[in-house]
Amino acid sequence: MAAIVLIAVGALALLVAVLLGALVEMYRDMRQLRDAVGILDRPLVVELGSVEGTSPSEHGLPHALDSAQSALILFLSERCMTCRSIAAGLGRPLPHGLWVVVEASSADGAEAFLDAYNLRAVSQDGRVLVDVDGVIAARLGLNMSPVGFRVEDGRITSATTVPSSRYLVSILPEPLRLRSVS
Repeated sequence: MAAIVLIAVGALALLVAVLLGALVEMYRDMRQLRDAVGILDRPLVVELGSVEGTSPSEHGLPHALDSAQSALILFLSERCMTCRSIAAGLGRPLPHGLWVVVEASSADGAEAFLDAYNLRAVSQDGRVLVDVDGVIAARLGLNMSPVGFRVEDGRITSATTVPSSRYLVSILPEPLRLRSVS
């Protein structure tokens, strides 16, 4: 009887090992497919050049950003599918410290984008801007999207591509809070 139990446990252990190997292989295949299609979260650093250290208002962005301790300016384009995916995944209300600039070729295109992703309601506080014909983007030298510009102490300090909503959440500025004192 003990031999049968030992054989059964051995067979079960072998089955678990085979299934675990198949699962590992499946995850490797999925990663290869995501890499081939280009949907891995691989952000790229965007070189700022002369934009680094300047105030956001110098480039046509709101003056409120000039006094922001920490903010992220997210540039989205109406023509970009990744931008549309990110716009669909934005939290309502917008997360603290996030400003969105929607780049559009026309006012009608911008309005359609705002309506499609319900951004009109969250734009009442001025943190969603429309950049018709890419005027602000041109002042920054920006020719791609989606891109996030980091603002620290009222100055543009860095920029990165934003390949997914998941990555966007990871780079949002988090306000630091003191713990309550009793």
